[in-house]
Amino acid sequence: MDESSKRMWDVALGALAPILTIAGLLVGVWQFNRGEINRTSLEYQLLDRKDKIDFERKLWLERLSTYRSIAEQAGKIATTDKQDKRFKGYVQAFDASYWGLMILVEDSAVEQAMIEFHVEVVDYQAGRSDGTKLKIRADELAKACRKSVESGNAP
Repeated sequence: MDESSKRMWDVALGALAPILTIAGLLVGVWQFNRGEINRTSLEYQLLDRKDKIDFERKLWLERLSTYRSIAEQAGKIATTDKQDKRFKGYVQAFDASYWGLMILVEDSAVEQAMIEFHVEVVDYQAGRSDGTKLKIRADELAKACRKSVESGNAP
């Protein structure tokens, strides 16, 4: 190689080196920014998932509390004679739950058990049913509530 071609290669490489360095820096900055965008996106997804889990946990706890209350009310109704003064208050409390908070948390099996127990209470008050059938319906309602809580299914 002669001296002029060496000089030409030195000049070409001298000009190309800063261009390659700048291109490498730009690619590095782009990769860093892309990684930050992906990391931020992942953090938002994790926060969204955490919020969803927290919401489902709160809903499950609310369902558990409501089902416990309903089971207690059904038990009081089933074990109290309809002539007792407290019976009417127990039925009113059950009806308030039946038409209130239960609508928000119950699943279809509990809803059906609630309807059947409510109908049985009405029949018991009218004298078309007896205490044994009422106790059976109360037991079925409690079992439906327990199964719903154990399954953890959303309403």
